[in-house]
Amino acid sequence: MEEKRRILEMVRSGEIGVEEALALLQAVEEPRPRAQAPARLLRVRIQAHDKGKPVRVHVNLPLALAELLEKFLPEEAKLTLEDRGVDLKDLLRLVREGVPEGKLVEIEAEEEGNPVQVLVEVV
Repeated sequence: MEEKRRILEMVRSGEIGVEEALALLQAVEEPRPRAQAPARLLRVRIQAHDKGKPVRVHVNLPLALAELLEKFLPEEAKLTLEDRGVDLKDLLRLVREGVPEGKLVEIEAEEEGNPVQVLVEVV
């Protein structure tokens, strides 16, 4: 409201003309697009088996702590990533540099006769 009042004062004092005032008023009334919040979490979902026992890992890590991801992964999930050509160190480097939201890795495979599912995404 203060912005509109200031524009009208500028017209009254002769600083701007009516056409300029109308353009300014229109710009003030248009809704401003909201900036999208930057992605802040690395979401990891893993279903695998480790030494014959089912393992389920669901981790939401702040991007600043993404380097800790490797400590949460079962060995079979690490092997599956390597077999699929995913270099975990490169992936984490990309995350640190800033990546857009969305899926980074999605794998469904079988290791030693057991299903392995890996999902890594930025949210």
